[in-house]
Amino acid sequence: MIRAQIPVPAAPPVMGLHPGDAAAVIRALGTADFFPALRAMIRAQVHIDNLVALAFARDRGPLILHQWSPQEPNYFQLLYGKGAYQLDPFYLASLDPRRMGAHRLCDIAPDSFATSDYCRSYYQKVEIIDEIGLLHPIDDRAVLHLSLGRRSNSQPYTRADLMALRHLEPALSALLKQHSERAVAGWLDRRDEPAGTGATRDWLAAFGVTVREAEIADLVLRGHSNGSAGAVLGISGETVKVHRKNLYAKLRISSQSELYMMFIDRMLPKG
Repeated sequence: MIRAQIPVPAAPPVMGLHPGDAAAVIRALGTADFFPALRAMIRAQVHIDNLVALAFARDRGPLILHQWSPQEPNYFQLLYGKGAYQLDPFYLASLDPRRMGAHRLCDIAPDSFATSDYCRSYYQKVEIIDEIGLLHPIDDRAVLHLSLGRRSNSQPYTRADLMALRHLEPALSALLKQHSERAVAGWLDRRDEPAGTGATRDWLAAFGVTVREAEIADLVLRGHSNGSAGAVLGISGETVKVHRKNLYAKLRISSQSELYMMFIDRMLPKG
């Protein structure tokens, strides 16, 4: 479970980046040694338990550039990469140019994200208790995302950790962009990639769901409460409650958990 943010002392001065760590990453650009060197450079500054590098685009599913995480089975590829990424606060932030930079998950997630079925199922399966993500545009079509997680045997990130990673962010982003630019360009040029955003509303249309009800389904799945969803849509929480009741009736379900299971069932490839 993602733990709530707790007050911490003011961040101490950030440690200086060791020239040898940076040199090792630069030497490894374009080779299989790049991500191990990048991990070593980051871990010399901040403890991390897993690292995932992705590219996000509006019109297709994410490109997995690198995954370093120990859990088995590989729920990241089984769930996240096949469709659940559409509920990820970092993916959603990547669609907004104002949200670039380094962020802690609890600072960008909706108000009820920690109790959402996506958080409770996916994050519990991968045993992630906290995450800091870096978002950096690679061009006007794609955004690079570096996900740095802490697992259940570690402590949540502190403000000092976040500030240290923000200090590193310009160098990390530049290195990741240079290493990944060719792979991302080839991915963007492919025409057979599955669609990205909008898939939730596509499957709901078969049930006669209205546009407003589909918007609310999106927000509920992402972890918004009725009040938060109402604030996003400019309507009251009580109006959201009415639309949500009508949505559930059309889908013949009675809970957010059932809505989430329907979403996952329709997002994952069949066969």
